[in-house]
Amino acid sequence: MGGRRIAVAAIAALGAALAAAPPAQATFHLISIREVYPGTAANRDSDYVELQMYASTQNFVGGHALTVYGSDGTSIGTFTFPSSVANGENQRTVLIGDSGVLGAFGVPPDLIETGLEIPPGGGAACWAGSIDCVSWGSFEASKLPAARPPADSAAGIPDGMALRRTIEPNCPTLLEAGDDSNNSAADLFDASPDPRNNSSPITETACTGPAATIDSHPANPTNQTSASFTYHATPSGGSFECKLDTAAFATCQESGIEYPGPLAEGTHTFQVRAKDVGENVGAPASYSWRVDTTAPTVTIDSHPADPSAGGSASFTYHSSEAGSSFECSLAVEASADSFSACPSSGRTYTELADGNYTFKARATDAAGNLGLVTAFEWEVDNSLADTTPPQTTILGRPPDPSESSTVSFTYESNEPGSSFECSLDGAPLAVCPAAGIAYAGLSNGGHTFVVRAIDASGNADPTPAGYSFDVRVPAPPVAIAPQPLVQPSPAPPLPDTRIVAKPRRRTRDRTPTVRFGSTVAAARFQCSVDRGRFRRCRSPFTARRLRPGRHRIRVRAVVGGAVDPTPARAVFTVVRGRHRGRRHHRRHGKRHRRARRRGARHRA
Repeated sequence: MGGRRIAVAAIAALGAALAAAPPAQATFHLISIREVYPGTAANRDSDYVELQMYASTQNFVGGHALTVYGSDGTSIGTFTFPSSVANGENQRTVLIGDSGVLGAFGVPPDLIETGLEIPPGGGAACWAGSIDCVSWGSFEASKLPAARPPADSAAGIPDGMALRRTIEPNCPTLLEAGDDSNNSAADLFDASPDPRNNSSPITETACTGPAATIDSHPANPTNQTSASFTYHATPSGGSFECKLDTAAFATCQESGIEYPGPLAEGTHTFQVRAKDVGENVGAPASYSWRVDTTAPTVTIDSHPADPSAGGSASFTYHSSEAGSSFECSLAVEASADSFSACPSSGRTYTELADGNYTFKARATDAAGNLGLVTAFEWEVDNSLADTTPPQTTILGRPPDPSESSTVSFTYESNEPGSSFECSLDGAPLAVCPAAGIAYAGLSNGGHTFVVRAIDASGNADPTPAGYSFDVRVPAPPVAIAPQPLVQPSPAPPLPDTRIVAKPRRRTRDRTPTVRFGSTVAAARFQCSVDRGRFRRCRSPFTARRLRPGRHRIRVRAVVGGAVDPTPARAVFTVVRGRHRGRRHHRRHGKRHRRARRRGARHRA
């Protein structure tokens, strides 16, 4: 079991003393057992014990010894250094070995002991009495309390393996106070043998010192001109160095440090760093704060008129230092001040009776400095109170009807500084912006908007302005599903019209007849005389009585929607003749006969 009998605080104090003393004063008390090797089954003469130092120059081991115990706690032998070893500047390890170490590893021991026997199945080794002991395997801990509990299993150290101390946590090549927990099972592990002595070239890994943490410090900001700090290091057991502002690092107590001051106004920075016993320095921890002993001043930005009515008296103010808190007081006539916390945004007093009043404000900055009082005096005269309500006018409004479901209104008061309350469709009046208001998502139908102004004295318009309107948002177009494309039927063939019988080019017949046909059997026909419209007709077609002169009869065939684009034509001329038709002679013959009979009777 690893177990130094020296308290950690004593080690730390001893380490600090060594750091301040000349190298010749280094001591064996800062040495522990690093590695135990029982040799192999084939070569028991290669066993060794390696000692690890906290720092260089700790080579004064003359007269001090290593004792090895068997598994039952009986001493196997004590092996004493007859004198201190050389090479102090390179002093990190000291090797005690049997005669076969040099041949097996090429490293000469600092102390060769042919009688060195290390039982692999169980035992213990103690440096310099009981400064440090490690145990392993089946060692009976009750025989040597400083060496329990043992490392490794009850079977002991495996053949060809060594028992090595874990060199952690900050420096993997330098023994530190945190590397020895007085528990062999926790501090040592099986490893391949790697013996080193004080003359061996050692490549040290860059070691970091302990990490410092500041536990307590002044407030930031503060009006205190002194400062105190406490701190700790991880791992513990080292020493500390502190500095303030531009001063150099200097040794400081583990319990903390105090700067009595007085510190000047402004920003200060404290740093602390920790060192282990191997003189490895950790990164400093830092804290900055500001000393402020200047009190803030308050400026009153706005206040009531003097005199003014007491219905409402408002004040705004600010501090010369951002982040200040405020206290306010209002006293009438000669009454005493009554300061209480007030908002940074301002303070308003209402329903004040007639009289002379004094308002006071003061600020406390973030550092705790309380400033002087700033005051304002004025007279309250309630006969000056404004009791006339404002008048409200709607300026902008939607059309009636509105084709949009979103409408907006603007309005004004005849008294500047008024606030407004609005209502839509009978809802309770609620505060609305002085710049106007908009409503969205209105349904189709009738709506009513109402607005009233409230002046600075709290008088509300008793006759709010109103506006009624309809919303008529057109229904969205109905989407028509696309219809399948229908291929058009082939167009029917155009019919051809033929006249098969027609009047002579010159004819006395004033009711001529034409006969016609078509290339399409199912065709219908349309006829036109001279400039007349085409009308439905059949073959034969007889024209109405025509006057003498040139005439034209046109005929065209129609099949379905197809019309003959080149109608057939019959062109002829009706001439006057000596013989008029039979009907003419019959009608006029009777007339002549009656006339002759009337003439005969007249002559008789």
